[in-house]
Amino acid sequence: MKTIVWILSGLIALATAARGEEGCGKDIECKGERICVQRQCVDPETRPPPPPEEHASLNAPPAPIAGASSPMAQLDATRHRHLGFFIRPDLGVGYLSTKASQGGVDATVLGAAGTFGLAAGGALAENSILAFHIWDVVVSEPTFKSNGTTVNNTDGKVSLFALGPEYTGYFGENYYFSVSPSLTRVRFEANGQSSDTNVGFGLRGAIGKEWWAGDHWGLGVVAHLSTSFNKDSGSNAPTWSSWSGTIAFTATYN
Repeated sequence: MKTIVWILSGLIALATAARGEEGCGKDIECKGERICVQRQCVDPETRPPPPPEEHASLNAPPAPIAGASSPMAQLDATRHRHLGFFIRPDLGVGYLSTKASQGGVDATVLGAAGTFGLAAGGALAENSILAFHIWDVVVSEPTFKSNGTTVNNTDGKVSLFALGPEYTGYFGENYYFSVSPSLTRVRFEANGQSSDTNVGFGLRGAIGKEWWAGDHWGLGVVAHLSTSFNKDSGSNAPTWSSWSGTIAFTATYN
């Protein structure tokens, strides 16, 4: 009987030692006033202090500076707007007729034409553009008419050259109008020879529509109506009156 009691006492001691090695789970498993901290029984005054709390202000991002703006924000502010530097080339086709009369003889040179233009400048205000504009209208192998006589596809060329200021105003959904008062000159070429008129006055009016193809690039179409009045060279020379209608494709940076 004593042997059985001794064996049971040994088993209880082993179980108690094993449980002590496993550590405590709550305060009531500790003796006296000791408490359970991190699976160990400790005196209350030896409880480890809690870790310091991180203040939210240490991790918070810095407040934005009033009035400051990033380069990206400045770029977005001008996106799809007509501000700053401006350049617009155009290329198209149309029709040109130039006519002069002298001594009862009327002469007309006309035909299908090509046109090219380039305007460069800047915005006076949003949607209000002032630029320098060069443009031309050129007819190859024109038709010549004089007093009832018509000669088709003559081996020659007639060209109207112009330059001057241009004002462009945008309105609505990227529609615009342009006006270009210009200094002009007409050149006639035939049989390897050329003749130029004196410098005269011309005007080109345009109305067009553009579609944004990028943040600052727009592609569009435009219709031109152009006129020019140029006195021919020489004494008592007639004045050539020129009229042209053209349609062109445009590419505008603004």
